[in-house]
Formats: sequence, C-alpha cells, structure tokens
Amino acid sequence: MRCLKVLSIAVSVATPLDAQDVPSGCYVRDYSEAHLAQNPEQIVDRISIIFGPHDGVLLADVKVLLANQGSAARDGNGGAYVSETAANFSSPLQFGVECDGGYFDVIEFDDEAMTIETPGIRISGEGCGGEGIETYLVEAGSEATRYILYRDELGACF
Repeated sequence: MRCLKVLSIAVSVATPLDAQDVPSGCYVRDYSEAHLAQNPEQIVDRISIIFGPHDGVLLADVKVLLANQGSAARDGNGGAYVSETAANFSSPLQFGVECDGGYFDVIEFDDEAMTIETPGIRISGEGCGGEGIETYLVEAGSEATRYILYRDELGACF
C-alpha cells in the first residue's frame, strides 16, 4: 500500500497542469496611503503581474512602482518603476528569474484574487548584471513577503 501511495504521488507530480491549474491574465494591487503608512517597511506601492504562455513556457511579467518608504526610499529608489519577466520551468506554481534572481510562489489563486510569496525576487528591468535600479521585493527584517493581488483587465497591468 505504501508503494502505491508513492507511485500515485510521483505520477501526479509528472502530470502536466491543465489550464485551470495555472494563473492567466492580469492581477494588480494598488496599496492605499493608509496601508503604506501602517506598513512603513513595505517597498511596493503598486504591483501588477500578467501571466501567459510563450513558446511552451508560462511567463509572468512583473511590474512594480516602488513606494517612497522602507529600503526603496533609503536606497533612493522611491517612486521608480521596475519590471522583470519570471518563468515557470519546474515547480508548478513557482516563477524564477534568470541568473539566480530569486523567485516567487503562487500560494493560491482564483478568478478574483491571487496570493504570491517571495523570499526574494530580483526586479530590475536591466537583466543579468544590469546597472539599473534593483530591488528584491522583500520587506526589511522579513524572511518572505506575501502580496495579495486582484484580477483586472489587461490594460490595468501598466
């Protein structure tokens, strides 16, 4: 019986995901001034992610407006826009950035909302080794940061 359970787990891991098992479309979160004031280390003022397939890989186009507080303000990057494309190559709902730029996990999602968590994902817009603004979307003193985003029209994703 134990071997049967292990085999069924192995088969389920190897089974390709159906379209309803992965996010698609645009998810956005604009944080209010009140929310930012209550969370002074939060570095994200606005975040949007568009999910979609490209050449057989599910991509996540992440765009962020950095808040003028926390490490973003301390680094002189408050108010800057940064973006990055993350790809899903292995784990069903983990999206990574090239050059070991970290990752985020989709913790849960449906047609209305999504929760992502990251221990650090490089968002720079400059690619590997670029000279531009670079942030990791993790609040100071935190091992991982969660963001809740809401489904919206494609045009809302910057």
